[in-house]
Amino acid sequence: MPDTPVRVLVVDDDIDFRLLLSVQLDMEESLQVVGSAGDGVEAIEMVTADPPDVIAMDLLMPRMNGFEAIESLRESHPQVGIVAYTAVAGTYARQQTELLGVELVLKSGDQTELAAALLRAAERTAARP
Repeated sequence: MPDTPVRVLVVDDDIDFRLLLSVQLDMEESLQVVGSAGDGVEAIEMVTADPPDVIAMDLLMPRMNGFEAIESLRESHPQVGIVAYTAVAGTYARQQTELLGVELVLKSGDQTELAAALLRAAERTAARP
């Protein structure tokens, strides 16, 4: 576990789920939610202004979906870890997230798996040269 909490940005177009997820992740001692965004465009703006350690990114959103945002953020902010999550992970979602080099987690009521994936992403990015 890191000495200081891992700073997390939550990105989801569903405001209720975004707030619930933020509260649940903030309850994890090793995580600190530092912001939330409603789509990929907002996420990129927030990361540019104050990069978090990791991002929890929904895939299906209006304006700019998670796939597009991840691709853009991989180029502009490679030091930020990203974990994708979605309610339904079909073949396309699995293939795309694999190509983008991010872990994919299914949305659920229990965010233990997502929290663990965010910590793994933070460790991977911290280990990069």
